[in-house]
Amino acid sequence: MIRKAMPADLPAIMEIINEAKVTLKASGIDQWQKGYPNEAVILQDMAGGYSYIYLRDGIPAATFAFFYGEDPTYEVITEGQWLTDNPYTVIHRITIKGTFRGQGVLGEIVAWAGDESRKRGYTSMRIDTHPDNKSMQRALQKAGYTYCGHILTSIGDMRWGYEKLL
Repeated sequence: MIRKAMPADLPAIMEIINEAKVTLKASGIDQWQKGYPNEAVILQDMAGGYSYIYLRDGIPAATFAFFYGEDPTYEVITEGQWLTDNPYTVIHRITIKGTFRGQGVLGEIVAWAGDESRKRGYTSMRIDTHPDNKSMQRALQKAGYTYCGHILTSIGDMRWGYEKLL
């Protein structure tokens, strides 16, 4: 089940995010190691109506932000190009609780996001990840995303941008 996150979900969401930070650090990946994302970011996502939680059997198993429309960090892409210039949706800050990894959760979230995107007339979705995050890159390719090039985050970190046509 996927639903919009509520303030009462914040402890569970932060537990999932903080676990991911530890896992990334242990893997030598410098992603989410500078205090981001934090509670303020997640609360801002909630206030904007784009913070979601994925529940499996009532247990918080994943969290993500889902946006409709243009993302300023995707305006400039280098070392490649986007597949389309069409309006798109974006998944950000996606992470899956360790005990649920490898169980198709990312695929279910991407399928849900694709359905929601189509309902509103969007024809593609974008996402990005750290260049060293090989497991996320494999998962994105398995979910139908295509690597498109390099983008810079709002704090100047380079990420690999992906797009999926719907």
